[in-house]
Amino acid sequence: MFLVMSFPLHVDLLPLAKVLWARGISHQILEKGSEQQLWLVQAGQASETLELCQLMAHGELPTVGAKSKGRNKLRISLLGNMLGAPITSGVLVITLLLALLTGMGDELVYIAPLSFYTIILQPEPHLLSGWEHLISEPWRVLTPVWLHFGWLHLVFNSLWWWDLGRRIEQRQSSRRLLWLFILIALLSNAAQAWEGVHLFGGLSGVIYGLLGYIWLYDRLRTPVFFLPQGILIFMLIWLILGLTNAFSALGMGNMANMAHLGGLLAGLALAFIVAMLESRRSR
Repeated sequence: MFLVMSFPLHVDLLPLAKVLWARGISHQILEKGSEQQLWLVQAGQASETLELCQLMAHGELPTVGAKSKGRNKLRISLLGNMLGAPITSGVLVITLLLALLTGMGDELVYIAPLSFYTIILQPEPHLLSGWEHLISEPWRVLTPVWLHFGWLHLVFNSLWWWDLGRRIEQRQSSRRLLWLFILIALLSNAAQAWEGVHLFGGLSGVIYGLLGYIWLYDRLRTPVFFLPQGILIFMLIWLILGLTNAFSALGMGNMANMAHLGGLLAGLALAFIVAMLESRRSR
């Protein structure tokens, strides 16, 4: 995050914020003491933002256009966000395509090559126990993150991935997000498979890992993510309810609880390691 300018508390920054969002400029406005601070995600957009700040000071801030123009700007903004976060977008596109290909868990023919455990389709579908097959098929440790069972499962995970993934990719780097995704996926899938032989999948283990990474990193280093406290509380409550089998009792199906817990612990551990390494380099 990059601080662009500070304003007195009485200045209404809502018109400026609307113009910034319409132009695809990701930003955050924070109150600190007796002033408001405008922070940018990408430093390359600072010059355009400063120009808009000067126009606002002279009462010449452009207004957000009509609905048709607004739709075009929204499309441009969405495309800009996707291009500005290629790893987040790439994982999301793969997730959506495989969700359609596997019929949200109904097409076992397409699920079989992606599941952690080997699926035998004939004469009756069943899973084989053991991890020996991972030596010749190592991708199975990763690919379950792209299996989703139902639209609610898919939408819930996709929205959280889009939010948390972009935070890391835009405020740190694409490379950082990529290896976080891979390591957390491997560890969370292994944790879930360790619990027993069953079919599982979803991005939620990775999401909990990113959540843990973001939360702890901001407490060990200079904050860059500014994750709202309410998000953390909500996700922890969701985790606890899953561990108590409350969702199963309500007829909502079984949760991949060990993947959630394993992902969270993996994210916390990775944040601690990264923070310690960065601290050592800075010294």
